[in-house]
Amino acid sequence: MIKKVALAFSALALAVGGAALVAPAAHADSSASTSAGARATFTSDGEIFRLYDTKCDGYSVYLVYKLRGGSEQRIDFSGGCNKSGEYDKDFAEDSKVEYKACVNVNNALDKCSAWSTDYA
Repeated sequence: MIKKVALAFSALALAVGGAALVAPAAHADSSASTSAGARATFTSDGEIFRLYDTKCDGYSVYLVYKLRGGSEQRIDFSGGCNKSGEYDKDFAEDSKVEYKACVNVNNALDKCSAWSTDYA
């Protein structure tokens, strides 16, 4: 009998507690990264890119994105290693977004991740 009461009380507490929780902060829906030191994320709720410089190598990072298969657009970040920049865009809902993260290597080919695909 005591077990049943305790179990019922636990279920009630979980139901009440679960209903009182605040929704978590928006998180990235997808990401693209390269071991060379660039990482980008995209959050569809608000169409927000975040670009990270993950390596202290003196190189800046950038992301390239295409909206609905259109032309490539570039966003540069030169804020320094272990820092990030946030870029709030305004895309039509359900638009296809393709993007990749890159390291801007001086006097050599840039190092980029594979393309990631998401929807606004």
